Amino acid sequence: MSLTTQTPLRIESKWYGYNNAKMEIDLAIPVNTEWLSPENLRLAVGYAADQFIKAMADAKSRHTFGCEFCGKPARENYLNIASYLHLPPKDTIWNGHPSSGPFILILVHVVCKMSGECGKEAKKLSSELAQDTGTPETHIPEKNPVDETIYPLFGSCANCKTDETAQKTLSVCVKCKTAQYCKKDCQRADWPRHKESCKWVIGSRWFNEEGGELVYKENPNRILMPKA
Repeated sequence: MSLTTQTPLRIESKWYGYNNAKMEIDLAIPVNTEWLSPENLRLAVGYAADQFIKAMADAKSRHTFGCEFCGKPARENYLNIASYLHLPPKDTIWNGHPSSGPFILILVHVVCKMSGECGKEAKKLSSELAQDTGTPETHIPEKNPVDETIYPLFGSCANCKTDETAQKTLSVCVKCKTAQYCKKDCQRADWPRHKESCKWVIGSRWFNEEGGELVYKENPNRILMPKA
């Protein structure tokens, strides 16, 4: 009986907030190697999206965010998923340039409230991008364990997700440099969930409104967008 081999599938996520603030989280998620064949790419993209959702609690806890459209504290997101799995192996010359290698790009619009005007703007922007590039648009449902009617604030504890923790200086996971917690008890309680996604994070960065870059975790193989 042969064992299924796995290959790291690279995901670059870009999170867009108010006044050009941006966060980037790079992931490498193990997938069945056979899914990366041309006839199975839909399986790889679907699986990557499901796994990305598991890592969203970590990413959301990393930094406070103002809504991309109004600047109010953000709680929700709307995203596009673009597949570049058709690209040749890394450094292969492609369209006159070295290829970055196959990867998936996820663009995240950070929103205060999807049911309001800002949510409409996020859907409009995502719809336009989807039409231009063929990237599906998705609203990720996530609930606060304390109050199921409220989405967690960006920058709140990855475990308890209370609003109060978004105003505090949190402790970051020393391995992934992404998930943050308000106390050790929360970190221990979240470990059964986080232990898997913790291994996936290979790079993370924050860009402030002035364009300054703060590297949380250095990724020496950071993906550069392929040129057409």
